[in-house]
Amino acid sequence: MELHRLTEEEKALRDRARTVADELEPLAREADKTVGYGSEWTQAIERFHHEGWMTMHIPEQHGGRGAGSMALTLVQEQVARIDGGLANAISHEACAAVAIRQATADVAADTFRRMFDGALTCIAITEPHAGSDLAAMRTVAVADGDDYVIDGEKHVASLAGVAGIFLIWAKTSDAPGTRGISVFIADGEQTGITVGAPVDTMGFRQLPHHHVVFESLRIPKTQRIGAEGEGLRLFAAALNLGRLGGGAQALGLALGAYEKAFRFASSRETFGRPLTGHQAIQFKLADMFTGIEAGRALAYATARLMDEADDLAAKDVGLYAAAVKAHESDLAMKVTEEAVQIFGAQGIWRENDVERLFRDAKVTQLVDGPNELMRMRIAHLLGQLTGD
Repeated sequence: MELHRLTEEEKALRDRARTVADELEPLAREADKTVGYGSEWTQAIERFHHEGWMTMHIPEQHGGRGAGSMALTLVQEQVARIDGGLANAISHEACAAVAIRQATADVAADTFRRMFDGALTCIAITEPHAGSDLAAMRTVAVADGDDYVIDGEKHVASLAGVAGIFLIWAKTSDAPGTRGISVFIADGEQTGITVGAPVDTMGFRQLPHHHVVFESLRIPKTQRIGAEGEGLRLFAAALNLGRLGGGAQALGLALGAYEKAFRFASSRETFGRPLTGHQAIQFKLADMFTGIEAGRALAYATARLMDEADDLAAKDVGLYAAAVKAHESDLAMKVTEEAVQIFGAQGIWRENDVERLFRDAKVTQLVDGPNELMRMRIAHLLGQLTGD
């Protein structure tokens, strides 16, 4: 039964992602018990590299697939069925690739080559005191001859502990708002980068994040992406892709929880009949299924829109990317909570997969901008697009 129209190539990618995710689920289960980067985490990321998913958004002229938003959505949805953090690692690299492709040809080619060789990226933008208020950024990049010298700190810097490539946003001028922010590419091995221990988080434990300090970090001016002050404009395209990816991850978490709850309810008997024979459970499963199908329609339609768009930073793209992120993450929270309820007391056992998916679902409401910010952005863009 296929409600959503996919090409044969897209179906093959979706099915491959589902197969690989199922194979990796035992690793995800074990990796969740470790803070940081255990052997199970490494095996899963290496498998994603082997499948080509960590580099799928690198443009064809640089040897990549030049994959579109629909491809990312399909992979994200299926991988998130078993773990949200692992799925987010794929989206993270896709967002980095979108930003890097705006660098000079030589810098982009060299950086993409390193990504093909297995280097991971760290997107260093969020700061401890600022959060989503990027205008309050304090990290500065001061021009010094042919270089910039960067000083400041970031937190929620995903993959910083293993990243070979850092994308760093810093202020290069005192222009008001975010107009003085620029973005740079740095080598993770450079002197001047200090990475703290991985943070012990509730969910998305397979996307470890760190506190990072930059102290007298010297970067050649050629490593700046775009012109001075364009850092946030250049990031808009990556951010919209990330919000779509985040929505797809949330959709996958909902799907995984629903499938596990349905199997459990079909096999578990109470009062002489399966759980699926009780109307209370039937209604829960019906609502879960309906919500997932509606969410999938929104996510897939937005992915199509983004694949057809000339500019991923366009206002209509931003509108629907924010809508997907908010809707799917709220859906994930609702569906995973209902899945835990269907499992009863077993639903809160740490060894139960729905407990892990429930923790991951909460994270999706917070990353890439909390849902309150998404609703503010949706309202703002609606006003701009309708002229109100």
